[in-house]
Amino acid sequence: MGFDALHLAEPLLTQPLQIVIGSRPGAFGSQRDGYALLSRARSSRKNLFVVEGASHYDLYDTPECVEQAMSKLGPVFKDNL
Repeated sequence: MGFDALHLAEPLLTQPLQIVIGSRPGAFGSQRDGYALLSRARSSRKNLFVVEGASHYDLYDTPECVEQAMSKLGPVFKDNL
């Protein structure tokens, strides 16, 4: 059974969107999915932030990478919630 997490991106993702990915591709395609999400989401306010030198897992486990990601996410939440 297959699963496509992005199959409803076009009709559902219309709200402001901040995507954060690492510059190092991992084994499961999360970096590729970030670029796909950016192109498929219908939001007129969307942004992609790439954390240089980070992998997907670094965005969870490496404090410097998490800090960079949060520096982008915090303002998006403040401005849109």
